[in-house]
Amino acid sequence: MESNGSATFQVALHRAMGLYIARVQELPGCICRGATEVEAVEMARASIRAYLQVTRALEGDRATVHVQIRV
Repeated sequence: MESNGSATFQVALHRAMGLYIARVQELPGCICRGATEVEAVEMARASIRAYLQVTRALEGDRATVHVQIRV
């Protein structure tokens, strides 16, 4: 994070199923979608903020859950 409180993230845009998928490369699991490229990027911006807020809230929390999922 930069000294002024802002950070830069790379967002990969993909076109799939008639939508734009935005994947934030530095944040695992931070993926969102939009009807347009602009909407997908704006959704990514909101997702980044939420991701970072939750990450800060959970700092120091050692809870672990193991889940098995069959696909």
